[in-house]
Amino acid sequence: MAEQNISPEQLKALQEKIKQMSPEELKEFQKKQCIFCQIIAGKVQSKKIYEDEKVLAILDINPANPGHVLLMTKEHYSIMPQIPDEDISHVFMAAKSLSNSMLRSIDAQGTNIIVANGIAAGQRAQHFMAHVIPRKEKDGVDFVLPQKAMEQQEIESIGNKLVAALGGAVEKEDAKAQIPVPKKEEPKKEGKGINLDDISKLLGAK
Repeated sequence: MAEQNISPEQLKALQEKIKQMSPEELKEFQKKQCIFCQIIAGKVQSKKIYEDEKVLAILDINPANPGHVLLMTKEHYSIMPQIPDEDISHVFMAAKSLSNSMLRSIDAQGTNIIVANGIAAGQRAQHFMAHVIPRKEKDGVDFVLPQKAMEQQEIESIGNKLVAALGGAVEKEDAKAQIPVPKKEEPKKEGKGINLDDISKLLGAK
């Protein structure tokens, strides 16, 4: 939303109005305030790189490197958890194609594909997008992640919380590594060709 001359009373009234909105009304309100929705609607000029029924990719006007692309969903979503699975899959398939095009067309030596998901993660736009940034050696763009020491007990604790939040979707390694109990071999029948047990052994079946 544009930061114009707005009094504290007007701001408070607006905040109260937003609180009373249904999810559909709030989404429509956000769309009207979103500059990227205006770009998608063609009301704001941009250099389009790719477009289909679900996504739009444009050049960033303040790029980290020449060719820096903003890839956004056409439907207004603020953060990744709001996006349907099939749409988020589509976003990253498009990001893959954009990355490959950079490697072929502008002599990029690599790419960064970055999503800032939430304010604490550095998200500044209120519209979900992925940044696809072409990279070359010594281009001056540095993404340096700090490496913090952690005790094994803390690693285990955090890992268990993440697994629980996923609904226990990750199987334990020891469960995967269970050794099958060997079956009692049955005597082979003469004159009937190769035994089924022999076929299993040839195919590597366990």
